[in-house]
Amino acid sequence: MIKGIIFDLDGTLIQLSINYDVIQNNLKQFFNTSKNLKPLIPTIIELSKNDQNKIKTAFNLICKEEILASKNFKIMNEAVDVLKFLKSKHLILCLVTMQCRDALEKILKQMNISDLFDSTISRDENYDRFEQIQKSLNNISMPPSEIIVVGDRIHDVESAQKAGCVPVLKINEIKKMPPFNCKIIKNLVEIKEII
Repeated sequence: MIKGIIFDLDGTLIQLSINYDVIQNNLKQFFNTSKNLKPLIPTIIELSKNDQNKIKTAFNLICKEEILASKNFKIMNEAVDVLKFLKSKHLILCLVTMQCRDALEKILKQMNISDLFDSTISRDENYDRFEQIQKSLNNISMPPSEIIVVGDRIHDVESAQKAGCVPVLKINEIKKMPPFNCKIIKNLVEIKEII
C-alpha cells in the first residue's frame, strides 16, 4: 500500500527557466576550462577533486541563476491541486531537488505549498539523487516499498528503484525509456490513479 510520495521539483512540479549559458560561462571561468560542464553536477564534483570549498563556490554560482529563475517559473498543470488532494488523503509528501535551498524556499513560498511537505531536500543538503531519496526515507521513517518517487528523468526513476521505492516517470516530451518496468505518466493528475 502506498503511504507517501517523493516528488522531484523542476520538470515534475514546475518548469524553471534557468540560464544555463550564464552558468556554463561562469563555471568555465571558475574552473579555468573551455569545455562545457556536462553533466553539470558530476562534472563540478570531478573538477573540484572533492574540495568542498570549490564545490560550494561552484554551487553558489549556479544558485544565483536559480534564484533569478525562481522569480518567474511555470507551475505544471494542476500540480498544486494534485498535491493538496494527495495531502487530503493523508499521504506523506516529500520533495527532492537539485536546486539550491534558497531557490527552493522562494518557489515553495510563491506556490504557497511549503506546509504540504513532510521533508524537503535540496542540493545544499545532498547533490546525489539516490542519497536525497534515502535521506527523505530516513526523515519520514517509512519503508521504501510504500513510497512512490515521481521524477522527469531516467536518473530519478533509476535512483528510486535502487532505493527500493516505486518509480514513476513523468514524461514532458518523448525521451529515452527506462531500462526496466516503470509506471509512466504524462500529467500529474494520473498519480491519483496510481495510489
